[in-house]
Amino acid sequence: MIKIGKNKKILKIIKRYGGDILSDSRFQIEKDFCQHGNVSTYEHSIAVTYVAVYLALRSGKRPNIKSIVRGGLLHDFYMYDWHDPEVKGRQVHGYTHARCARENAIREFGINELEQKIIFCHMFPLNITRVPARREAIYVCVADKICATLETLKKIDYNYIASVFDRKG
Repeated sequence: MIKIGKNKKILKIIKRYGGDILSDSRFQIEKDFCQHGNVSTYEHSIAVTYVAVYLALRSGKRPNIKSIVRGGLLHDFYMYDWHDPEVKGRQVHGYTHARCARENAIREFGINELEQKIIFCHMFPLNITRVPARREAIYVCVADKICATLETLKKIDYNYIASVFDRKG
């Protein structure tokens, strides 16, 4: 079982740039939505952000870390449970949710253009025409694939990382 969330530097970065999102009641609703396996969208979004920041810091480049955090946290901010049979269009969720998440993030958090691009193209290569052109978008896209794979295989433990952001202070 892979455990993530122990790097205090990355946790501080996420809190600094994404604290307003993490504490927002609209983001907190993601705790109620299933993502992959028994992982909530809330846990998945935090884990993707953590892995994307890790990749960015290891790259030796100078990416926009703030946009990675904000785009990572909001990449699946579509605000519904795609497993619910009552959800209209759930059969094409993989193709449509990035646009919905981007629109919600613009409306609720006023994200910048880079953050919009990170969200919109995170489903590459499934959405083959939405190629991530900026390294920040690539980090989030790759992190999303890593986390989704490990979640589906039930090979990752998010208990620690989710609890860090649930604590006060």
